[in-house]
Amino acid sequence: MKKIIPTLAALLTILVTARLGLWQLDRAHEREAKAARRSALAVKQPILLSEGVPDNFVELIDSPATVEGVWAKDKAVWLDNQVYQGQVGYQVIMPMRISGSHMHVLVNRGWIKATNDRRKLPVFHTAEKVDMVKGILHERTPRVASVGKQGRDGVLWSEVIPKSYSSWSGLAVYPVILYQVNEARDGLIRDWPEPDSGADRNRGYAIQWFALAITAFIFWIYYLFRRMRVADNT
Repeated sequence: MKKIIPTLAALLTILVTARLGLWQLDRAHEREAKAARRSALAVKQPILLSEGVPDNFVELIDSPATVEGVWAKDKAVWLDNQVYQGQVGYQVIMPMRISGSHMHVLVNRGWIKATNDRRKLPVFHTAEKVDMVKGILHERTPRVASVGKQGRDGVLWSEVIPKSYSSWSGLAVYPVILYQVNEARDGLIRDWPEPDSGADRNRGYAIQWFALAITAFIFWIYYLFRRMRVADNT
């Protein structure tokens, strides 16, 4: 029984590491498919949010969209710990009440530098009348370093999810966040980074797993030849 244990261990190692390598390749293909989808959506006609959001809203993620309405600036929240060109600041998430509707859509209006006093939020301009926004739809904001016990400290949040925001604000909001891309004289910066598919990173992990599988195979073969030589000499 002891003689077969190394063989079983080697086979298990090879199978597991090879499977993990294949899984990483599958992840790379998925990421490439998502990147191709984003590129295809970028050239399509923007969705008019005034016409509503379907139940299968996930299919709209990464799509361009436009909305017209009035800002509910008293319900804004600030995404904390956002760094832009080495400077710490916030991203401003503000709801817009859609014209002719009781519904709101959350808009990530952009980045602004933090003040030296954390208790004092920076100032920016918000239109008082009907405004128009063009942007890209996202499902939520990414999570950053937590603030407070639940990732919130008043209006400073570590992430913004439409459903959670609706419960907090009492507003009826669509389950998407519109990242604004059109220019506006409001003091906010909208230099959104191009999304990286991450496929190359997954391929790198796959190579590492396959290398481990090959190494385990080589050691197994070496062990078998060594056993055969020992057996021949006895």
